[in-house]
Amino acid sequence: MRFKRAFLAEPGRFIIQEVEEVPAENGVQIKVASCGLCNWELNHWKGYITDGGYPMPLGHESAGVVTAVGSKVTRFKVGDKVSALYGPGAFAEYLTCDEGVVVKLADHVDPKYVLGEPLKCIITVLEAVAPKAGDYGVVMGCGPMGQWVIQGLAGNLLAGLIAVDIDDGKLEVAKKFGATYTINSKTENVQERIREITGGHMADFVVEGTGIPALLDGCVDWLRIGRGRLIVMSAYEVGPSSFDFRKVVEKSVDMFVPHPGHCLNPMDDMRRAIELVNKGTFCVDQLVSHEFKLSDIQTAFENLEHKPKGFLKGIVVPD
Repeated sequence: MRFKRAFLAEPGRFIIQEVEEVPAENGVQIKVASCGLCNWELNHWKGYITDGGYPMPLGHESAGVVTAVGSKVTRFKVGDKVSALYGPGAFAEYLTCDEGVVVKLADHVDPKYVLGEPLKCIITVLEAVAPKAGDYGVVMGCGPMGQWVIQGLAGNLLAGLIAVDIDDGKLEVAKKFGATYTINSKTENVQERIREITGGHMADFVVEGTGIPALLDGCVDWLRIGRGRLIVMSAYEVGPSSFDFRKVVEKSVDMFVPHPGHCLNPMDDMRRAIELVNKGTFCVDQLVSHEFKLSDIQTAFENLEHKPKGFLKGIVVPD
């Protein structure tokens, strides 16, 4: 069938084209309910990543409803709500992919608010965090990824879960999702507040989620001495101008970079993520601040690059 898909024609400019795809014998066709805007794709938007050339399909945070299946598909049927570990190409009305990268959603879940791929990444992050009973944990940066980490860590296991950001509004959201303490790093001394909260113990782990490399040194300062864990969740457009590895050595810090290559079984992490979506652990709808039509994808990426006040998570939906 023919449908519309967005392509990056050159850095900073999208076009909409008609394409024709049908599912292979082991494939499924999905009517896209939404596709999330991901900061990683700003690398393509800005021309830093040009693999495959132009026009370049983008979009990998999608979910929707199955509209057709191949002759050998046994796990899915027309009408199933699903999310796919798929991309690029989900900034579109439909997508087709192998059934092996698709996970079924519970009937009560609205696929418009299921962004399976980033939640899969959150599972990878949580596995790197490896929270222990009585830990004090810090999440630095309360964008959508930080908020989902907080959702995953909330509960009775930790001694304290500390959210750090410069935006009081995001800190209020973090508190709603289970952060037991919040620190505004613009107006408070984070290191001293963590020392006060933990009774001098400091943090057992810090998840860095700002994407600002200059803040990595500070994250090390917040960790305890002796195998505190620094989880580098962010992707960075530029490298740090300096990083003091002496502090890492002195404190015997364990550093983890739980990006996709860190995951040995992406589909198992995807399965685990959707299990938590189905039971209500991960909330996406409360984090979506901006919604754009597929025909307005140019505006969507302009907003992603220059986030307006109140921007938390954006999604693109078919017209």
